[in-house]
Amino acid sequence: MEETNLRFAERFKIWFGIGALMFGTYCGANMASGVYATTYMVPVGGGWMWLWLAVFILFMAFFCAVALDFIRVYKSDNYNSYYLALWGADKPNTHPLFRLAVSVFFDVYTTLMGVVTVAATIALTANLFHSLFGIPMGIGSIATVVLFTLLSMYGAAFLRKFNTVMTISLTVCLLIVLIAVIQIRGPELAARLFDFKGGLNWTGSSVSGHLGMFLSYCFISASWGGTLSNYSEKIRTKKDAVCAGIMIGILVAALFLMTGLIVLPFMPEAFVDAPILYICQNYLPGALTVVYWVVVMFSVVSTGPTFIFNTSNRFVRLWKTERVPHRMKLCAIAVAFLLLCLLLSQVGLIAICQQWYTKLGNIAIFAIAIPMLVSIVRVHKKDKEAAAAANRP
Repeated sequence: MEETNLRFAERFKIWFGIGALMFGTYCGANMASGVYATTYMVPVGGGWMWLWLAVFILFMAFFCAVALDFIRVYKSDNYNSYYLALWGADKPNTHPLFRLAVSVFFDVYTTLMGVVTVAATIALTANLFHSLFGIPMGIGSIATVVLFTLLSMYGAAFLRKFNTVMTISLTVCLLIVLIAVIQIRGPELAARLFDFKGGLNWTGSSVSGHLGMFLSYCFISASWGGTLSNYSEKIRTKKDAVCAGIMIGILVAALFLMTGLIVLPFMPEAFVDAPILYICQNYLPGALTVVYWVVVMFSVVSTGPTFIFNTSNRFVRLWKTERVPHRMKLCAIAVAFLLLCLLLSQVGLIAICQQWYTKLGNIAIFAIAIPMLVSIVRVHKKDKEAAAAANRP
C-alpha cells in the first residue's frame, strides 16, 4: 500500500507540474489584466459565466489530454516534430514538398500565436508602468522588450523549475485582490453570480453571438500540444496524459473563475483595456495595486519566456553555423520575435482578445482540432501494436 501511495504521489506531482506550467503560461497579460474575464467570461452576465467555464474546461482538458497522449506515443520534443507527426509528415517516404508545407504553415501559425500572446503582455506591462510611474507607453514597451530578451535567455529554466511555486504565488495574489473586492462589493457579486438577464445589456452582445466567438476561442486549446511537446518527457502512460490534461483544464479554469469574480461586480464600467488595474486604482486600497503589480510581474515571468523558448527552441535548430554561440542565437531570435510583438502590442489588449484570438481559433479548428480527433485512432492503434510486440515470445 505504501509503494502504491508513493507511486501515486510521484505521478500526481508530474500531473500537477504540467498543470502548473500551463497555469503560469496562461496567466499572461490577457488573464492578469482581467481582459479574458471581461471578453469571454462575464460580458453577458454572471449566470452565463458558469456555462462558459464548463465549456472551457471540457475543451482544454480534452485537447491537452489528446495532445499529451499523442506526444507520448510519437516522442515529439518540439512543436515542429509534433505537427509533422500530427499530419503524418514525419514518415521517411513523405514527399519533401508536403513536409515543407506543413513545417512552414505551423512555423507561421505558432509564431503568430506567440506574437499575439506576448504582444498582449507587453501592452499590459507598459500600461502598468505608465499608471504607476508615469512612464510613457512607448518607453515602457521598449523596457518590457529588454526585460523579455533577458528572460528568454535565463527565464525558461527558472519557469520549469519553479512553476509550482509560481502557481501558488499567482493564486495567493489574485485571492488577496478577490477578498478585497468581496469586502466592498460582496452583495453586488452575490446578486450577479446566477443572474442570466442583467448582463445582456452591458456590451450589446447576445448570448448566441458571444457563444460563437467563445467557441472559436476555445478551439485555440487544440494548439497547446505544440507548447506541451517541449515539457512532456515525463508523461509515460495514457493515464498520465489524461490526468495531466484534466489538471490543466481545472487549473486554468480556476484562473478564469478568480479573474471573473474580481471584475463581475464592476461591470460594465470595467470593460476597459486593463480592468483589474482600473479596479485596484479606483476602488481598492493603494497596497492592492502593489499586490497586483506582483501578479503582473509573475505573469510576465511565467508567460513571456515560455512562448519565446517555444519559438527559439524551433528556429535555433535551423541556424546551422557554429561561429555564433548558442546563447547569442537564442538572443537574436528572441529580439526578432519581440520586435514583432512590440508592433502588435500597439493595437491594445481588447482588440487582441476579440479579433486575433478568434481568428487563430478558427484556423485551429481545421488545421489542428480535426487532425487531433483522427490522432485518437492512430494512438490507439500504436498502443495495440506496442502491446502485441511486448507479449510476443
